[in-house]
Amino acid sequence: MGEYAVVTALVATLAVSISAIPNGQLAARLPTTAAKARALVATTARDHGVPAAHARHALGTAPYSRPPLRYLFASGWMDGRRSPASCVFAKAAPSSTATGIATSIRRDRRLVARLGRMRVTVSQAAEAVLRGTASAC
Repeated sequence: MGEYAVVTALVATLAVSISAIPNGQLAARLPTTAAKARALVATTARDHGVPAAHARHALGTAPYSRPPLRYLFASGWMDGRRSPASCVFAKAAPSSTATGIATSIRRDRRLVARLGRMRVTVSQAAEAVLRGTASAC
């Protein structure tokens, strides 16, 4: 029973950190071009206390070609570096973590609308964040 509480707490922590990227304004600032993604990653890295060069490297190695997904991957990576527990949990229980992330994204209607305009589904966005978080270990 205690393990379930730990799992729930970690999913909630990861979901809250995703919804706060960056400072609750992800919907307005989600990048549409690679140049905007690089600039936003550097800013977000400073906010997360992660070296900007490392965050740009994560952005460069993201397994996606579209800038919004690359940025979400890098954001997940930064969260994984900041919180090693979420990184381990993303690897150990990917399906429940992805569900928690998707739920968190769906709560922000502006973000869902912006993702829709970019032709990115909520599940794609959640998967990008999850893969980025898991790659930070």
